[in-house]
Amino acid sequence: MNNIIKFSNFCILGISLLFFYFYFNSSKLSTNILDLFPKVEQREILDIYSELADSNQILIYTKDSIDILKTLPYVNNIFNLKDNIYAINIDKSIKIEDFYDNFKSHIDIEKKNKNKFNDLKYFSNELLMIENKIAIFNDVNLIMVISIIFLVILYIFILRIPFLSLNTLVTIISANLFGITILTLVYDNVNVMALNFGVAIGNLAIDYMLHHHFFRLYTTHFRFNKSVFYGFITTFIGFFICLFIPFPLLSQLSLYAMVCLIVSYLSFGFIYQKIRFKKPIFYKNIRKLRKPKINNRMIIIISVIILAISLPNLKLDYNLEKLDYENKERLSDRDFFLKELGEDSTILLHANTKMELQNKINQVADIIVLKSNPKEANIIQRENRFYTKLNVDSNDLEKLKNLDFVDTRSVKELNDEITSGIYKPMIIVLSIVIIIMISIVLIVTRSLVSFSYMIAPLSIISLYFLVSQVNIMHLFSLLIIVVSSVDYGIYVEKEGENIKTLHAIIFSALTTIAGFGFLSFSNILALKSFGLTIAIGVISILVLLLFQRRYIKKGV
Repeated sequence: MNNIIKFSNFCILGISLLFFYFYFNSSKLSTNILDLFPKVEQREILDIYSELADSNQILIYTKDSIDILKTLPYVNNIFNLKDNIYAINIDKSIKIEDFYDNFKSHIDIEKKNKNKFNDLKYFSNELLMIENKIAIFNDVNLIMVISIIFLVILYIFILRIPFLSLNTLVTIISANLFGITILTLVYDNVNVMALNFGVAIGNLAIDYMLHHHFFRLYTTHFRFNKSVFYGFITTFIGFFICLFIPFPLLSQLSLYAMVCLIVSYLSFGFIYQKIRFKKPIFYKNIRKLRKPKINNRMIIIISVIILAISLPNLKLDYNLEKLDYENKERLSDRDFFLKELGEDSTILLHANTKMELQNKINQVADIIVLKSNPKEANIIQRENRFYTKLNVDSNDLEKLKNLDFVDTRSVKELNDEITSGIYKPMIIVLSIVIIIMISIVLIVTRSLVSFSYMIAPLSIISLYFLVSQVNIMHLFSLLIIVVSSVDYGIYVEKEGENIKTLHAIIFSALTTIAGFGFLSFSNILALKSFGLTIAIGVISILVLLLFQRRYIKKGV
């Protein structure tokens, strides 16, 4: 019986692996940055534009002979657009990924063996998406592996009890497996970046174990830890509120976090007390890190002043494209072709029937000179409507704006509208969560010390925002900081000034910084913004812990 209890944590891991094996659906994973955002009208139009795109055409530039490219599979023809600039037309019946594999392998061979195509430039939106997809998966996987390895080393260093370190890792893996699987069960589209965010968020629960362990609750008969429960329930409520926000990324992250938190809390708070572990090993010199120099009232006053100055001066960045992987080489090639060939504006036409749509195309052709052949216009059907796109001179757009069947908005304008539509409700939700969290903290602790653990990180982060444009991921990360900083404020007030609290909170902060900090090294701005903001917030909390002067009862 004792052996069953001792290895019960591994039984949970087995259940989570079976659950993952039978119910995880990898086909629901996406690398499209737009899948992080709601399915609003502008998003639907962008999807239509994508479907109507000339996916069978690729632009290339080279001074070398292109004869080898003509022999590639699936190439229908290659025609010259300008000096050394060509368009490759691909067979429409095949997937662009199939052509890309052949194209890249042939180019690499020619470069290596014959020193050809060293000046090659190429671009199409579809190839950009393919390369970004590969880069995002590689980036996400590398960060996750490095982060997990570093956290394992950190757990061993912190705990110095191998069996407890092993069980902690098992619990985190189990919680994340449950989180990932449930996410793909509930949502039709799960962005891989949301998984990376989720794994980092799942590590927030490590403080439940640290507070139980360093307060010797794993060496005695069962005792209910109220401060950990308060920390868990407030964080859980914060994510639960965010669950109902109609933004896929935030609702996905909230559900992921809730699953991870509840699995971790039940394990660390109850199962571990049944398993029993060795007494905690303390770092005696850790007390020397505590230098209570800064008055708490001064912290709050300075934080309020910083927020009052910085918040009105924040600059919002509406460009969703920047959040994606920065494929510098392909984007540089795109700019080259735009400069050499120019860029036509694109309009979207819609009608109830194909014949009606054809009549509307002719109507537009009577008003302006089209820059694409209307007879070759690609027409698609979405539900009960038909759509097509036409290339026009940007100077003629004004003449078409009064036509109710024509949408003259550019892709950039549509992206900006999506983002601007998110910012206002996002700020409202953020304000509501902050108010609720502050209320909970003050009710539970009745202390301004705990309040400072929420307002100080926000003020430091706002200083960081002054030197960078604020994107939507910065706001998402602020929500995470708000709901997680509540835990630290409650722990500091409820557990007192002692070596056990110092160990639990310092090491909890370090693991959180490590979990999110690695995201800041990503080549994907969405991950970088998210990770860096949270790392700055938790570092601020760690500084408070070490240097804040607190007027609370000292523990042992």
